[in-house]
Amino acid sequence: MNKTLGIIILILVVLGGVYLLTSNPSSAPVTSDNTNQNTGARGRVVFSVTDAAANMSAISEINMKVSSVAVHSATSGWMTVSTTPKTYSLLELNAESKSELLADADIKAGTYDQVRLMVDSVTIKTTAGATKTAKLPSGELKINTNLVVNADETASLNFDFLADKSLHITGNGSYIFAPVVKTETKSDANVSVDANSVVTVTGGRLDDTKTIGMDIDGSVKLNFQIDAKKKLNLDSNGVIKIEGTVSGLLN
Repeated sequence: MNKTLGIIILILVVLGGVYLLTSNPSSAPVTSDNTNQNTGARGRVVFSVTDAAANMSAISEINMKVSSVAVHSATSGWMTVSTTPKTYSLLELNAESKSELLADADIKAGTYDQVRLMVDSVTIKTTAGATKTAKLPSGELKINTNLVVNADETASLNFDFLADKSLHITGNGSYIFAPVVKTETKSDANVSVDANSVVTVTGGRLDDTKTIGMDIDGSVKLNFQIDAKKKLNLDSNGVIKIEGTVSGLLN
């Protein structure tokens, strides 16, 4: 009798333990709830351009024409977000301390590791009234970044072109524009775009910020700018040449 009772008690204890394990949520396997992995999820990302550089006394305008914007992720490759050409007056953006819309896109949620701008041309107007087209080392500006686009949220990526560090003049008066750009990405931000395409970003989480510069061969490097003290020239084939050290690290 005692043996039978003991067996019954043992069975009840085992059944009770199984019930507690299956009914307690804290003991269930933990799974990652990452909305960025949901292939159907989408978020908004706003790209903008500004210029925080100081005005240069002999230059009245620097007009940069961008023809397309694309972003890259490891899972989806390159994705074009804008093919609408637009010209930006960099010194006007600086004078008015504003950012202007570059692209406003609804794209797949995820993390993007590169952004690419295709710069068609940069036109310089001097205070004396002359207008010249600056030579670009490359029309493709490709920048490594960390752009996080969460589902049903808004992200932002701002390009701050430092015109005074980007513009160079050759011995014969030609201009070379080797972009020096500070980028800033934010996720889950509050972004507004007014009727004049002025972009305002508030709140959000800062995901990445860096400064890059383009060398005379078109390569893009971190914390880089062509040394302003060095002499640049264009050879007979329009290739940029530089005397002495070609670069300097930004402070």
